[in-house]
Amino acid sequence: MTVGKAVPKRHPVQRPVADAEDAGRRLDNYLLARVKVPRQVVYRWIRTGQVRVNRGRAKPSYRLRADDEVRIPPHSPEGPARPDSPLPDIPIPILYEDDELLVVDKPAGLAVHGGSRIRFGLIDVLRQHRGEGEFLELAHRLDRGSSGCLTIARNRSALLNLQSQFRKRTVRKTYWVLAAGQWPEHVREARQSIRINRHHARHRKAMVDETGKETYTRFRPLEQFEQSCLVEACIETGRTHQIRVHAAEAGHPVVGDDRYGSRRVNGWAREQGFRRLFLHARSLDFSHPVHGSAVTARAPLDPACKKLLAALRRETEDDSL
Repeated sequence: MTVGKAVPKRHPVQRPVADAEDAGRRLDNYLLARVKVPRQVVYRWIRTGQVRVNRGRAKPSYRLRADDEVRIPPHSPEGPARPDSPLPDIPIPILYEDDELLVVDKPAGLAVHGGSRIRFGLIDVLRQHRGEGEFLELAHRLDRGSSGCLTIARNRSALLNLQSQFRKRTVRKTYWVLAAGQWPEHVREARQSIRINRHHARHRKAMVDETGKETYTRFRPLEQFEQSCLVEACIETGRTHQIRVHAAEAGHPVVGDDRYGSRRVNGWAREQGFRRLFLHARSLDFSHPVHGSAVTARAPLDPACKKLLAALRRETEDDSL
């Protein structure tokens, strides 16, 4: 008699209902915690519409609400024996930490979380460092190319409180930007509606459009150089690529921006050895989620940004002699 391999039991369609503890959790994280399948399978389910929330499609970033019904498609479990391949050991500096939250200094080039085309993100690396048993959830996001302050909740109540502060725009978010050209004194704010063009040939691209969502950025020049300017940008809203779009619309794109920027300026930056986006989340000011006291976190510029600024200052000094 021929004995074949055991076929793993296949789970039928599941329709769990989110409870109060699940409220505020991202759909992708909810699924990853609930089903034992590879991460890329979960993102494929969502992308192809096999996962439904209240019988409709949803994005991976959708925040669950209590009583949401989530459709999980039929699947075969991977089983606990399959070890995940270890992630790179990427150092993530901690700027602030207590029992409720972390503020970390996100490195440029590292996504905040994995996706369908991204194997892992900062949150995955942090969970690996600290152990999968610890609750760690992103309270907000940063562009992959940017660096600086990023807030992470360490329990569900802190997550909901922090998300509420970001949603109500009570968090002060300050960025440092190196913009191309001489920043004009009269350009101190940008109020424009932005929408995402999801049908762009190569990637998602934000664009100014009156049918989009309201955005507001305040600018303050900090230091002027020959061909660029260090600018402080405070955002009142948190739309995708908001600062990058506003800077480009003002005629002074962010140095190193390969999506909205200038090829000439970016080429000049690469000649200086600078190969990242000069967009840095310099500081966050918010209320502590438990006792309400003021929390301030500051992230220093990374060595690449410091080196470029030092070169620009030397160039400016030489030209003034």
